Amino acid sequence: MKINIYYFFLLVFGFIVHLSFSQIVFGPFVFSPTTSFYAIGGNCEFYVSCLVSDASGLDTLMYGALPNEFAIYNNVKVIVHNETAQLISARVSCPIDKCSISVRANSTNGLFLYQSTSPICKEIPPDFTIEKISAYSYNYFTSAYSCYVNVSGLFDDFFFNPRLLPSDIGIYSVSLNYQLDGRWKLIFLGAPTTIAPTWFFQYADGSPKFNITSPFNSSISYENSAIIDYFDSSNHKMNSNFDYPQFWINIKTNERYPYINLRDSFFLPKIVSSNDDGSLNYFINARTIITGNTTCTLSLQNYSSIYQVKNNYQYEDFKFKPTDLQTSKSIVNENDLLTFLNFKGENFTSRNEIEYNWQGGKTIYESFPFGFGSGNNLNFNLDISILTMQDVSNDSYSFSIGSYSYSFSDPLFKNLSAPLISKFNILDTFSDDDNKVLFRFNYSTPNGISKIELYHYSGLNDGLENYYVYLSTDFNIVSGGLNNGIIEFIYTFALLQNHYIILKIYDSNSEFTTLKQNSYYQSFLDTLSFPQLYEQDYDYQDFNAENISSVSFFFNDVNLTNANGYNIMYLETYDTPLTFEPCLQIIPQWDNITIKGEWVNSRYEFIFYMPPNIAHGAFEYAIKSPNLQYVLNTELPDEFQLNVISDRVDLMGPIVTTMNKTPSIGLASIDSENYSINWTFTITDYNGFDNGYVVVIGSIDNILYNFSIISPTEYSNEFTYQINITLNNNTCISQTYSIAEMVLYDKYRLNSTFYINKAVDFTPNINPLFKIGDRNLYSIETECPGGSFTQPELKSFDFEPKSIDVGSFNRNVTFTYGISIRSGIKEYPIVYLTTTTLQVLKCNDVIATPINSTFNEYKCTLTLPYGFGLPNNIMVNLYGLIGFGSYFGYSSYSLQQSGYPFLIETSFTLMNSDSGGIITGTSSISTEGGSLFIYGRFPLDGDYNVEFSKGYSLTPSKKSGSIIKVDGVKPSSDPFTISIKNGISKSNLYIVTPYRIGYIKTIFPSKCKGTPICGGPTQGTCNNVLGCICNSPWVGVDCSSKVIIVPQPVFNTSSPTIKLNDTTSESSDSYIVAEINVLAIRETDFNNKVVHMYSFDKWIYNSINPTVSTYSSNIVNKNGSTTPISVNIEYFENEKTIEFADQEINMKPSSIKYTVNIGQYPFSARLNQLQLILSATAISKPDSDSCSNKEFDNTTSESSDYVKLSLSSRSLYGRFIRRALVDSTPITISNELLDQSLGAISDSHTSQSFIGINIPIYNKNVIIDPDFSLIINSNPSTSNQNSICFSKSTSTKSGLTTAQLAGIIVGSVGAVAIVFAVIVTIKRKRALKKEMKVFGKKLQAINN
Repeated sequence: MKINIYYFFLLVFGFIVHLSFSQIVFGPFVFSPTTSFYAIGGNCEFYVSCLVSDASGLDTLMYGALPNEFAIYNNVKVIVHNETAQLISARVSCPIDKCSISVRANSTNGLFLYQSTSPICKEIPPDFTIEKISAYSYNYFTSAYSCYVNVSGLFDDFFFNPRLLPSDIGIYSVSLNYQLDGRWKLIFLGAPTTIAPTWFFQYADGSPKFNITSPFNSSISYENSAIIDYFDSSNHKMNSNFDYPQFWINIKTNERYPYINLRDSFFLPKIVSSNDDGSLNYFINARTIITGNTTCTLSLQNYSSIYQVKNNYQYEDFKFKPTDLQTSKSIVNENDLLTFLNFKGENFTSRNEIEYNWQGGKTIYESFPFGFGSGNNLNFNLDISILTMQDVSNDSYSFSIGSYSYSFSDPLFKNLSAPLISKFNILDTFSDDDNKVLFRFNYSTPNGISKIELYHYSGLNDGLENYYVYLSTDFNIVSGGLNNGIIEFIYTFALLQNHYIILKIYDSNSEFTTLKQNSYYQSFLDTLSFPQLYEQDYDYQDFNAENISSVSFFFNDVNLTNANGYNIMYLETYDTPLTFEPCLQIIPQWDNITIKGEWVNSRYEFIFYMPPNIAHGAFEYAIKSPNLQYVLNTELPDEFQLNVISDRVDLMGPIVTTMNKTPSIGLASIDSENYSINWTFTITDYNGFDNGYVVVIGSIDNILYNFSIISPTEYSNEFTYQINITLNNNTCISQTYSIAEMVLYDKYRLNSTFYINKAVDFTPNINPLFKIGDRNLYSIETECPGGSFTQPELKSFDFEPKSIDVGSFNRNVTFTYGISIRSGIKEYPIVYLTTTTLQVLKCNDVIATPINSTFNEYKCTLTLPYGFGLPNNIMVNLYGLIGFGSYFGYSSYSLQQSGYPFLIETSFTLMNSDSGGIITGTSSISTEGGSLFIYGRFPLDGDYNVEFSKGYSLTPSKKSGSIIKVDGVKPSSDPFTISIKNGISKSNLYIVTPYRIGYIKTIFPSKCKGTPICGGPTQGTCNNVLGCICNSPWVGVDCSSKVIIVPQPVFNTSSPTIKLNDTTSESSDSYIVAEINVLAIRETDFNNKVVHMYSFDKWIYNSINPTVSTYSSNIVNKNGSTTPISVNIEYFENEKTIEFADQEINMKPSSIKYTVNIGQYPFSARLNQLQLILSATAISKPDSDSCSNKEFDNTTSESSDYVKLSLSSRSLYGRFIRRALVDSTPITISNELLDQSLGAISDSHTSQSFIGINIPIYNKNVIIDPDFSLIINSNPSTSNQNSICFSKSTSTKSGLTTAQLAGIIVGSVGAVAIVFAVIVTIKRKRALKKEMKVFGKKLQAINN
């Protein structure tokens, strides 16, 4: 650093003064990571900030205070400012080797001090090189490719990142960044428009130049590819602002994201579906690039060739263009001015939305009938009324409609004072509720606050992150009144760094006060301070894949073929916890979803939803830091991946594959009273169609026809639907009827969308009509004989009350109006309320009452939102009366001129401190309970509780006049109501509907088994997905077994234990006795570790009828509560089909079904589950020739697991349906074999199994439904090489008979007594007792 002698003495003098009198303290100069110390054009550019404080009071800061500096300062601003400290930033430009940056700080006591720094500014080395050393990684969130490179010749420092420029058309961004882990990363967007195995880029000054291999090495075969747009014309003219080209690209490739170039721009294609041959269908909506008359080239590129399609597109601006404007004015209520704007228009298109922009409010988009006064679409008037003060002070105060603007400037308008803001602060942040922040400010103004504009910037380079307008229904007056008080409002911010906010606060006279960090916002020089939403902490700049020690998932290898549900990611890092909150970023379907993590058990947990039928393979995710640093799943090892299995991809809504109209060509000549025109559609969807609607509009009178579409069968994959319009030749007019809207939903709520009447397209969805290339099919032109019609007329109009307190609980207004229908009415008019800030409220619930054949009366009641209209009155308008070939409407001014009431006078009374308040909304909450945020209007100093319809109340942990937080909301699977109780007062009731986190497990398709397959054609058939489907009476996974008809068992009166005896065999050696028992319940954590175990001490028996018995018991939980359990056992003498958990189950003759109902249980953790343990035991005659074996497997045809305990030719067959009713909702569960952990007994005459039925967390109760039967095996267990066998020829005969078969051995284990019943021979009692003793010790160890 070189400083001349003048600088030196000046700094020394300032330092001495500082030591003697001042308390000014400079922090270090901080350079933004986007700064580069390499020059371009001979200069370096820096983003730099410095924190300065003075305990005695800090006045102003100034960059570039020292003379003879070469630095140029731009964008100087204060990021944080209070009475004693300021954080000042600037963009600085200075030449090579002559860079000096200085700041002067002025204290409030008149003293000052300087601080300076001389950052390095160097010329780029001309010989630095770049060498690619890693594979490419694709960021599917930012569409960027990256790879690690070796760099020589540069400083290894992120302040020396060289600035690069692409040399090839199509590559529009290249950056080389030094990582804090010591590596260089090359990042770029786009791809060349020509075949390019090598890409070129260069330093920003032109030298040096580099090349690197292309990341695209796809094996696309163009012979089998197709690029289709949704129209056939080579010169397409748009029908509306929504009508952009959409492309459907069918290719088979080894890359999930092949390169696609559209009009020389890189486009990320969206996978939307797959085909039987394995090819994928990609989708692009080109709405962002079509302007003017454009030739659009779509290119599909692999490593060695390129495939192109060209089409011409004609863009049209569909803004409404008035042909004339007439105005009138009327003074109302002495101080207000009602301005009438009458716009003339011609050739309007089918209820297209019109853009209304009011400088006193905001921009809105409204379609017919709002604003339409008289005429038809060929020639009409738009009638709009605007209410302002007489003395509007802003001479640029204007109202624009479409492309036309009207200014309210007037020589009589005088300049009034802006709102006075005396205090402003951030009251609180609610980061756990979607990043909400609560602002509060004190104000005074004679004209009331009408709106607040918020500008949210992020970063030091002034990037506008968000813009929002708050009107009277958005902010909340929590103290005082319209002219003097305190206002609160809530803002939801994004996850970015270096935030600062600018606010403009307007009164009803269009005067505004600007609040920003570095502004003196009143004449007395009071200053404003915004606390930062995030601290400036660059530690997370170093976040990369090497910080991550483990990524795992609650469920992996997830089969999402027609299945969906929630999963949990567990993130572990070497530095725990991190200095920032990481987020999980996913794009499972259309939306880019950010999920905040929760720090639990020394790791981060992210609960996320996995939709059905997404792309097969690795699930795409990224871990994201607040400064948008991504760690992609493709950068992580295989063991950190989430594997998805999906037979078919379907991420789009239903599609119309064929469409016809009647008449198919020419005019429809309406020559009868019941002439029908119609459209017929064929709708297809792999997921299954659910519902949708179609809107048809008349081209002249805007008559509207709504058609709901419902699938003829539940979730049809393909069906044909027809919509009909019946026209009467005596009442119709000649016009064209066109499909204006079509929205179709599948069973998973994916939709396809088509509009021609929207002003702005905010949706990326596929057009359901994209395969219908002939646009003529969209419309049917009709010709009517014509006639003489008398148009309807408004005869009366009134409303009550005429004035209303919009801060009160009762804010209802009832409107009544009468219409002389004359020749008839096609649509009745609707009341629209408008405010001075252009808020629009529509009264839809109209009740029509025919008074006589020529007169109808209409009535509608509307509840005004809290604060609606403030700080002025509300205008009343009536629009949408459609007669024959004409429509009519009445703005406030028109109603006034006709002698009808036209204004609702508003007042505002602040909520009393003993009021219960008004609830307007809540945050979402799951069925598991937790924290709940309640929004609305609440007394600022109220001492209140939140009452729940479930019978309890909670005290808020945080509260203000606009938001309340309560913790500890109890789990609930059903909707519940809440209210605020403040003393004896209560708020309104508000319904909260919890969402369910239904976790998903993988279910793999079964392969058909058996020799022959499925027992041969007479016993069963093979389904590639479902496995063997057995013909009655055959059962089993391979259809090789038959059910044994056994006598009805005798119900045990002491426990839910059933014994099945087979006496059908001709040989006593084949006899089999089987026993099933309900043993215990245990709670396990996500690692399957036992948390608690419970046995059943006593059962209460109840006989329902000869074939059904019920057993009741309970367990005493560790917290002292009890969980009831009931077991219903039913014997089926004959075959019967029953339904359980939305699944049909075929019960075989002589089978036993257990229905187990477990009541509410206090889970120790939300990831824990219950496990119900059942035992099944089969035993044969002990001295018989016998072999035993067991199987535990699954059968997809029955969506179940099964256990098969075989003894020679007989078996006990237990079926465990993988479905349960959890809180009355059918969900998928799992079953597992516990033989190894619980020590099941197996020998040649005994086969025993313990089965655990896993039950996910629930709120109220769960019901499960296993069943059991005895079967004969076609392939006896003697033929199984894993069987345990006994032969009488090699053993001593025991002499026992089947009558000597006995009982039940009961083992009791410590405090947790668990009963296991085993059928044994008397001769083996001692051995079994010894084995059960060992087993008991195992259980005791587990429980301890």
